[in-house]
Amino acid sequence: MCACAAGYRVLYRTSAQLLNDLNASLADKTLPVRLRRYQRPEFLISDEFGFDRVERLESPEAAHLLYKVIVARHRRRSTALLTNIDFDGWADYMGDAPLAMAFLDRLVEGAVIIKIKGKSYRARKAKTDKSSSENQTTS
Repeated sequence: MCACAAGYRVLYRTSAQLLNDLNASLADKTLPVRLRRYQRPEFLISDEFGFDRVERLESPEAAHLLYKVIVARHRRRSTALLTNIDFDGWADYMGDAPLAMAFLDRLVEGAVIIKIKGKSYRARKAKTDKSSSENQTTS
């Protein structure tokens, strides 16, 4: 939000949305246009990386398409990738160990990596909200 407030062009997509769009570009032969679209924003945020199993299974090219986006942005634009996959699990996730290594090399070069451990914020908040509503009904 700070990037938006500062006037930067920001694009937010879930990993599944990104893959669906890139897969569609293969079908309609507009991949170069779509890659430029993802290269333009000064800050690209790809959320839920690792929750896109269905999209990856439907498209054998999925890992290579994601890699193309990262390569197009590498050293040019900022990219945030939000995931629950540790680095050592990327080869399994992507299904291609050398591609996963190349992907990570480009993604983490010059990156700020923030690793959050602990229980889910959403789960904790839901539990707190549930307790609050139960207390209100018993009062």
